[in-house]
Amino acid sequence: MFLGSSFLSQAIIALLVVMSAYCWAIIYIKWRRFRRINRQNKKIKGIIGSRKIVDMFNLTLSPADNPLVLLVEAIKKEAPLERITDSQGRTITRRILPDNEILRDRLDAEIELILSQEESRIDFLATTASVAPFLGLLGTVLGITQSFWEIGKQSTSNIAVVAPGLAEALITTIVGLIVAIPAALGYNWLRAKLRDLSSELEHFSRHILVRLSKETR
Repeated sequence: MFLGSSFLSQAIIALLVVMSAYCWAIIYIKWRRFRRINRQNKKIKGIIGSRKIVDMFNLTLSPADNPLVLLVEAIKKEAPLERITDSQGRTITRRILPDNEILRDRLDAEIELILSQEESRIDFLATTASVAPFLGLLGTVLGITQSFWEIGKQSTSNIAVVAPGLAEALITTIVGLIVAIPAALGYNWLRAKLRDLSSELEHFSRHILVRLSKETR
């Protein structure tokens, strides 16, 4: 059916196949990414535990691209080191803990940046889910048009005349749906994963702010 289709229908099908392959690549990469993040977050939370905020600054957490690690690094940047000299002339290094309001704004901004990075390319799934059926419909119209063209040219509605155009119409419709359905499901699934990550980051942020408030009283 594909080989018997017109050039435009073949081009539409080829485009749909490429879009589908890219969608599946996005789904696979994001699935591995979110699975790795979940595993890393459990480990990082176990390391941080109930440590004091000051003690948390001395931790070296990895990997550097983990969302919780990025939040901890953002906190460190808002708590610079200060060197002071005591009454005995000794140099003491200490952290200047930030104001809660300043830190809250910084963490909110960091969470927005993290989520923006994690949702990159996911919108392509939504675009594919919306566009693929219309591309299939375009191929359907082309196939039906081809059938009517052959009927008019040969002055007969014999099935042998009509069948190639109808086959062309059906295959593009089928391919369009096969591409659109997984893309829509993948998009909704990944958006749910992003919402879960957002909730986890916000909870971690509030947890740090509460502990910081208690320790600076």
